Amino acid sequence: MSTHNLIREGRKRLNMSEQQFADALGVSRGAVQQWEKPGGTAPKRTNQARVARLLGISIAELVSGVSAGSRGADMRGEVPLVSEVEAGNYTVIDNFKPKKQFETVPVSVPIQRHTYALRVHGDSMVSEVGDSFPPGSILVVEPEMTPEPGDYVIALNEANETTFKQLVKDGGDFYLKPLNTRYPIKPLDGARVIGVVREFTKRFR
Repeated sequence: MSTHNLIREGRKRLNMSEQQFADALGVSRGAVQQWEKPGGTAPKRTNQARVARLLGISIAELVSGVSAGSRGADMRGEVPLVSEVEAGNYTVIDNFKPKKQFETVPVSVPIQRHTYALRVHGDSMVSEVGDSFPPGSILVVEPEMTPEPGDYVIALNEANETTFKQLVKDGGDFYLKPLNTRYPIKPLDGARVIGVVREFTKRFR
């Protein structure tokens, strides 16, 4: 795959128009058209880092025109690691047009505009069997995904506090279930799900 195809297919994967892609990078639409045109110009060195970050690839992949995905790897890029407060106001996160500096973590799922990472606190999702999320685990959260029963989710209660639980359904009612049996299952009630957990990793340092 050429650099031109890599950029064009990456932009389409992000569901961005040429103008939206250009705006996110601070360049003209004409520049984007040249990058995607066979025989056109490639991104200048000063733009390469921003283009690669937006596409979720490395600069080396951008320049070579060969993505890690085409070599069998599954790495998609990086997302910001946010606080619980920022997770509750996730729309301030814009992976296509970053406005502030966050610590970032690598992910292997497709990145959307508001995808973010969150650190697990407490032991309510620690289990001796099956899935377990010890304190310090890093969750990759997609707020634009529709939650389904069985999903691990981030919910926001009426006091604007975030909580990490499993969404379960009993009859016609939804509940937030901890994996640690020492904690009670609570009805969703006035809380609302603001993100679905896509993957998690454990970071020690």
